[in-house]
Amino acid sequence: MSDDQNTKLSSAEIVDTLYDIALDPTSLEEFVQTWTDAGLDSEQTRLMLDGFDQFDDVYQAHISRADTFLKRGAAHDDAPAISDALIPFESLAAFIIDCDLTVVAANEGAVQSFNVAIQAPLTQAQLSNDTLKPLKTALQKTLHSPKPTQHLLKLETTDSPTPVVFQIRQLPAGKSGTETLALVVTTKYYWNAHLGATLEEVFQLTLAEQGIVRALVEGKSAKEISAERGTSEGTVRGQIKTVLAKMNARTQSEVIRLVLSLRDVTPSRLLPSAIDATQVAASPTWWRDEVWKPFQTLVMPDGRSMDYHTMGPVTGRPVLYSHMGYCLARWHEPMVRLLYDLNLRVICPIRAGYGKSDNLDPSADVLASTTHDTLFLLQHLGIDRLPYLTQGNDLIFAAHFTANHPEMVTEVIGICGRPPLPGDKHYAGMARWHRFFLSTAKHAPHLLKFTAKAAVSMARRVGASEMFRQMNKSSPADMALLDDDSLLPVLQSNAELIAGPSSNVAQAYAMEILQTEASWTHLMERIKDTKTWFINGAEDPATDIATIAEYRDAYPWIDIEVVPNAGQMMIYQYYEVLLRRIALSVELD
Repeated sequence: MSDDQNTKLSSAEIVDTLYDIALDPTSLEEFVQTWTDAGLDSEQTRLMLDGFDQFDDVYQAHISRADTFLKRGAAHDDAPAISDALIPFESLAAFIIDCDLTVVAANEGAVQSFNVAIQAPLTQAQLSNDTLKPLKTALQKTLHSPKPTQHLLKLETTDSPTPVVFQIRQLPAGKSGTETLALVVTTKYYWNAHLGATLEEVFQLTLAEQGIVRALVEGKSAKEISAERGTSEGTVRGQIKTVLAKMNARTQSEVIRLVLSLRDVTPSRLLPSAIDATQVAASPTWWRDEVWKPFQTLVMPDGRSMDYHTMGPVTGRPVLYSHMGYCLARWHEPMVRLLYDLNLRVICPIRAGYGKSDNLDPSADVLASTTHDTLFLLQHLGIDRLPYLTQGNDLIFAAHFTANHPEMVTEVIGICGRPPLPGDKHYAGMARWHRFFLSTAKHAPHLLKFTAKAAVSMARRVGASEMFRQMNKSSPADMALLDDDSLLPVLQSNAELIAGPSSNVAQAYAMEILQTEASWTHLMERIKDTKTWFINGAEDPATDIATIAEYRDAYPWIDIEVVPNAGQMMIYQYYEVLLRRIALSVELD
């Protein structure tokens, strides 16, 4: 590729930048900016540059060497992960704080008990001033101590009848590198959503009796349980006696010790959720538990394991939901409540490579494999007909599945749907990150694979919130989601599925984007007889109004609605109207 002053990026600079990114993945941001400013995602610019469309051939050796350095750096970043320090405390609320008193890691118990959010200040957690003030003082002493130290605090919390003990200690240097961090472990017990199923299976405890056990573990007395449930103290004492008999325990303390010991034998990712709408009143934290229940796991015929998530009543009308590249698998409490109101059951397969779902072989056909995995899951659940709710680029998966199994899909719904268009003109309407990755997939796939890995490494270094800002800062609607305290923990949890230490999403993302930027108009033609409608946001960073007009011209059979103040994350912004429309459509089918 010849140098051209108009591109602002010479061949030597490209090579240097590739190695800069490998050594410091945060350099990717500047590279993306320079690349797009130079117009290298433009078909017209590429035609003016000798050899640009042979980019991979010219730079492949450099990309390969840079990739080796990047892998070494990623291995260093992940060995060991800071969050590993939380693993021994999965039954207790625990989190990790840095010197700025920002939460850098937290387990589900801490999220549920104190509403902490990763990369958010501790002051935003659900802690009273009487709790927060001494906790901050102890943290500052621990963080700034010249030698490893620990503090124990007994503090009253608003939602606990008994004091909660906070143990605060410095993390060993090996866990945190040069930055001093503090591990906070509390006696606030985290009730794993699957523990109730274990109590039912092993001890035949009813749902009400499971609630009694949970209350005892949380330190509540019979009087407090009766007041909370609106029943007599005598009724509660009778239930406690029944629990003791079923569990062959002599005292309430034995029950508590037995439940605590079940942590190591409860397969948290394997037990199915059997909760339905009739059980809502069983627990005062039921809705929160439903939001944060663990994913379920299915072993595929080829031996791979695939996680999946269901939301809403198990007897509800099913909706197949595709999580997009951001892996928006979890929804927050208002959305889950609405699913129960509408009697909808949302089924979300966690695609290969995301979260803990095993990756595909790099040579696999990602479309055929995803269709096969989805079909296997639906057959496992006994579902033979449902609508397919998809987002952004994921439209290709809905199109492929529907083209091959038209009898199973009642309708295809595209949230910010992005069908294929010829040429490169539509890239111009995208924000720079989206424009870079999608156009690179089309013209420099080896560069895409390298930069996808770099993007994941960058997200792990700068944090999910900052990466979200980088990717979506052109969309005010999407950025506003970061100000929603009830939604932020859910967004952070979803981000862990793509940037967490156990994920290998870079390979999966690259395989998927290479397919979306190839021609798949034939798939759209094959689903013309299936009802298809889009709801697109005017602030979607991956599409603009002019491109939506092109969609209408290319696919006149698709009903496309444009929402003015909505972005790519429309599922969280426009969910009430969207879900009610789906419920009505399902009812009429």
